[in-house]
Amino acid sequence: MLRARQSAARWRMRGPAPNIPPAGAMPVPVPYDYGVSFDLDGVPGQLHEAALVTAPDGVFIATSVGYGFSERRDRPLPLKKTDPPPAAPVIPSDITLAEIPLTALIDGFRLTPQLGEATFTVDAQVAPQQINQMLQRVKPPSQPAFLFSVIDTATGRELQDEPTHNLASLGIANGERPFRRLSYPISFLPRSSLRIQIIEQSAGTQGTLFVVFYGYRIPHGASCPEPVARSLTRPVNAGSQRQGLPPAEVVPFDYVASLELTGTAGARQASEITISVSNEFVATAIGYGLATGDLDVTLARNTPTVDLQTVKLGEFPIDALRDGIRIQPELHRIAFQDNGALANSLPLDVVNRLFERLNRPEDVSFTYSIFDSGTGHDLQNIELHNVAGLGIASGERPFKQLAVPLRLQSRSTLRVSVTEQFGRGRLYIVLQGYKRLGPAPPPRGRRA
Repeated sequence: MLRARQSAARWRMRGPAPNIPPAGAMPVPVPYDYGVSFDLDGVPGQLHEAALVTAPDGVFIATSVGYGFSERRDRPLPLKKTDPPPAAPVIPSDITLAEIPLTALIDGFRLTPQLGEATFTVDAQVAPQQINQMLQRVKPPSQPAFLFSVIDTATGRELQDEPTHNLASLGIANGERPFRRLSYPISFLPRSSLRIQIIEQSAGTQGTLFVVFYGYRIPHGASCPEPVARSLTRPVNAGSQRQGLPPAEVVPFDYVASLELTGTAGARQASEITISVSNEFVATAIGYGLATGDLDVTLARNTPTVDLQTVKLGEFPIDALRDGIRIQPELHRIAFQDNGALANSLPLDVVNRLFERLNRPEDVSFTYSIFDSGTGHDLQNIELHNVAGLGIASGERPFKQLAVPLRLQSRSTLRVSVTEQFGRGRLYIVLQGYKRLGPAPPPRGRRA
């Protein structure tokens, strides 16, 4: 009797139970990214505007913001003129390094996609007026500088007192740092909009700029308060929580989508992740990386010494010319003489360590989209650039944490689609999270 009165007193002290709808009727928040893109022309002072409009079927909660830049790095590569110019057809594999401008040897050069790769064979012949279209210089990546401002058109409020510089508010564009977390989440009702203005500051930097707001959507979320939505983001096991132990029958797990990038700009690749039949999977973070293989460049030559000025393109591996090659920056003092000309007598083993491929993991560039077949919805509004949506591919940054966990039921699938821009190799996109080893534990009753 005494125990019953004490239990009733404890329940009175806790106050009335919160008005939470049944779990089956409550909308489940899902991670979502909203992005906009701008085509930068490299003209300082030029203004660009874009409107980001949220979907009509749910509330969007923005928790962080980031950006990335897909630069147009290809440049024409005219060979050094010969006097007099050749009249007979030219064999591309006979072109020597002495005919290639030094800036291209330093920055990097490669065969022009499609045209250069299709005609570059040992005995191919090209008309003199077409030879300059065989190769292209690949300029080093540059970081865009711009001013930006954001206006919430639903309320008419600006989110800063004046246009702010990208480095000051968002950090570096190459994805080496975590995305900026908003100090307080912003809620957007259905059909809300943000107007984003960009003012270019970098001369000659051309490409597509992506600005992305990361967060989560609550489908038909007007009836689901945000604090309730936030409470639905972790596995619950009451007994384990009281004892400070991890949830029973829950183990960390990764699902992997792998795609083969061909190095052809515009090529489309897709892969599906299928969730196992017996287990629910909850994704909490996402990461990616590119396995490029060997980056060394070995010449097809067996002479003990090498005159770099006489090295022909046909002596390089064809896949290295497709990827692009350059003289390694730390070895410039070995590759060039004091007068700026290429070295004329180097040991072969030194020459075989002199060049490197441009197909490095940190330089991979693509746009991607993720489709959840279980709900029939995309997880972003547009295809996002990899650096804008996930960060740098070299693994030098924390993995992207989803704003809320993504719950995937058994037998459901995620379709990952990629549009290539630069880079070749095996691309791995990994959903990191946990799964239950068995069915969810039943709710425990309250003891009197």
